[in-house]
Amino acid sequence: MNVMFTPAEAAAFVRIPTKRVYKELEYAVITPNANPPRLSFAALVYLKALREVDFTFSVDFRTLLYQRLVDAIAHNTKQIEIARYFILQLDAILLELSELVSHFNMWKNNLASNPDIMGGETVFPNTRLTVRHIGTMFDRGESIEVIREDYPYLSEEDIEFSRIYVIAYPLIGRPKKDEVSSR
Repeated sequence: MNVMFTPAEAAAFVRIPTKRVYKELEYAVITPNANPPRLSFAALVYLKALREVDFTFSVDFRTLLYQRLVDAIAHNTKQIEIARYFILQLDAILLELSELVSHFNMWKNNLASNPDIMGGETVFPNTRLTVRHIGTMFDRGESIEVIREDYPYLSEEDIEFSRIYVIAYPLIGRPKKDEVSSR
């Protein structure tokens, strides 16, 4: 997969704090491909593996692990041995992440954005319901069942991907003048 990701997108896809992604960049464990940083699919796989393993490794070890993982992906290797009894199965992670990214992008392509509807905020097709509203509901702890009860036309995928969307594309900058005056 030859797609590049922002740190926020990477964090959203692997479900780790964005701050953790920036730490990996700060310590030069992951080497970004541009400025502002864009991460490769291999970096996404590395971050997912770190999340799944849930061990604390030194910066030197993480750097070595990342390089070995990049090499393994480039050579289409199915697994890498990290330690004597610790083997990372790459094919499962690669498949899971590539399917997630692919399905998310197809879902995202169906969303609508029009300056005349909800101030240009991204909405679900043929609605005035913003993706950000659903994603923040989910992030605040609302259950999928309650969201589906309030919005029965949404699928579980809509709700799950809304959460990824909110993390991957955070609001940046000052509130619009209308938002400031209404407070």
